[in-house]
Amino acid sequence: MLDADPELKAHYEAQMLLRSSYIGNTMQNGKTGPSYVIPVVFHILHEYGNENITDAQVYDAVNVFNREFNAADADSVDLVAEFQNLNGNANVTFKLAAIDPFGNCTNGIEHIYSHESRSGDSYSKINQWNRAEYLNIWVVEIVGTPGAAAYATLPAGTDGSGFWRDGVLSGHTYVGSIGTASPFVESVLTHEIGHYLGLPHTFGNSDLITNGPTICNDDGIADTPVTRGHQSCPMGTYPAGWIDCDTSNGGVVEDIQNYMDYSYCDRHFTPGQCDYMHNTLIGISGQRNNLWTDTTLMATGVINLMTPQVPGDELTVPLCAPIADFHTDKKTICSGTIVSFSDESYNAVITERLWTFEDGTPATSTSANANVSFTSPGWKKITLTVSNAAGSDTREDDHYLFVSPAYPDNNGPTYFDMEEVVDNGAGTGFFLVQNPEKNYGEFNVVNNYGFDGSKAFKLQTYYDNSSDDPYTDGFFYNNRLGLSVDNLITPSINLSNTSAVTVTFKYAYATNATVTSDITESLRVFSTKNCGESWTPRVVSINGQTVGSTISGNDIVTAGYASNSDFAPTTNTMWSEGSFTYTTSAQDNLTRFKFEFTASDLASNLFIDNINVTGVLGVESAEIMDLELVIYPNPTNGEAINVSYTAQNEETQFTLRDVNGKVLAKQVIETTNSSVTQKLNNTQNLTSGCYFLEVKSGDFVTTKKVVVL
Repeated sequence: MLDADPELKAHYEAQMLLRSSYIGNTMQNGKTGPSYVIPVVFHILHEYGNENITDAQVYDAVNVFNREFNAADADSVDLVAEFQNLNGNANVTFKLAAIDPFGNCTNGIEHIYSHESRSGDSYSKINQWNRAEYLNIWVVEIVGTPGAAAYATLPAGTDGSGFWRDGVLSGHTYVGSIGTASPFVESVLTHEIGHYLGLPHTFGNSDLITNGPTICNDDGIADTPVTRGHQSCPMGTYPAGWIDCDTSNGGVVEDIQNYMDYSYCDRHFTPGQCDYMHNTLIGISGQRNNLWTDTTLMATGVINLMTPQVPGDELTVPLCAPIADFHTDKKTICSGTIVSFSDESYNAVITERLWTFEDGTPATSTSANANVSFTSPGWKKITLTVSNAAGSDTREDDHYLFVSPAYPDNNGPTYFDMEEVVDNGAGTGFFLVQNPEKNYGEFNVVNNYGFDGSKAFKLQTYYDNSSDDPYTDGFFYNNRLGLSVDNLITPSINLSNTSAVTVTFKYAYATNATVTSDITESLRVFSTKNCGESWTPRVVSINGQTVGSTISGNDIVTAGYASNSDFAPTTNTMWSEGSFTYTTSAQDNLTRFKFEFTASDLASNLFIDNINVTGVLGVESAEIMDLELVIYPNPTNGEAINVSYTAQNEETQFTLRDVNGKVLAKQVIETTNSSVTQKLNNTQNLTSGCYFLEVKSGDFVTTKKVVVL
């Protein structure tokens, strides 16, 4: 990594200069001496997957590195003869914080929903707690440095304006020994905290990740021998297989069992390394000398703890009020689908909970996991209240889940020009906008910037952070934009009677990247037959050329360089046309299409317009056609709706709904096998707008639009 990152190499060299100043100030032999207590906070960055590790896994991780920093791990008996007398005790104990920077009660573990879990770089270190009082550890799904399990910034690299980089970042599979991790990798955090306390690798500045163990090198600490480093554990080859350096003089057994190697058979720090960490803790670099003061320990609540949450477990903190959170994988569903909700609350042991599901069956639940179905269409409000003896918290989201109506918004072929909000079911008001993190940018309709200067959907990605204070979330906006996802979903379309379907759409996009390799933002298009419960990617052509299921690189750019400004297309030449074919079936009565944009740190605004679903319209089922249904007047000025049809062998049911799916009128006409002309009850004096009349005869159903002027 050092060869590939000049800034990281500079930090290493600065730390080595500090090491040189410490060498003459050795205070103890690593066996005895002062002890230190350091407050710790874990920031779990997640998207509700396995990376959202349990508190139990965090407690286990703290147990592991506490044992290893205090020479108390049972596997130290495996030290080979050369190092049995070099098992250093750092006398450093880590305790989960009990008070956050704002004075609130905490269990020292916060769970943050963020796409940064898939970035895993320095900018993923969000919500850093005061680094002078807490060791910050971030847990992510993916560590951004290829080949790395975790990383930490040396103290010298965090001084001055580098303070925001301070702390440890680790993949979730390297945290502790249980849960998503394993005993084999349990010492990874010990290794990284060693860096946090100033220790270099035993192989010095050699870049094993990039180059492998190729040269012998040294860390400058007297009791750690020269080594070329190791990426695996050669336990069966001792001692010959442990000698790679100074072979002309008979060689030296390398300290493959050191926590600061990559060997994964680590067992110890040396006394010299412990001395060095102690000197780091009394030094000003990285403000490490403030971590363990009585003032800090009182402010963070790690001394004089109250009753622990888990009896007998000293790692846990005073009982705090919980923080409510919940999740379900499904955000758009069909009527009647069962949805599984999970309680993802944190910060405390929960003794009571109450779910409330708008129009759900059941309407309430007290279980940690609840299975619920919904029959009425529209957005559903989900509420979860969690509590214990210390207090309670509620999360309420009134646009969390969308239940599609059982009837389509449109019959294909159809066209979405974004000009009207209603427009007989094809208006922008029927689109679904998903901004999962509820962050700054999302799709909205804008005027004058569509194709031909009309209206269009705009994904507002650009953010002017010129007035934001340094090192705030706004200041880092563009550095944390990459991998964020936004979705635009069309209204539902009945395509069951349409064949040879082709979907075309206009899009306009400019990028802030200056070379093609940096254009990593992407646009993908999906289809669903089941209301969005599952999605299928479509293979797209751009201006007649097939590009695949992902539009990225030069293919996504239609308007060149965005100039780090609020891009908007001003001429039709800034637009391209995407297209794909779609094979329909009888199940395509509620088809939707989704446009998914994944940003990069160099992303700009995206515009989408003129979604055209073309095809050959077939005939309705013979049974529906036999009704010879006529609806009049249509449009109506407020008069009652009349129907004329030829009844078949079974009664005919008419259901009138508004655009939100609310049933306004329902009538069953029992007449069979004869002509019927009937005024439908409760259908007069409707407000202006678009309505849907569902007609059902036996097992056959059709939906007709009715417009009130």
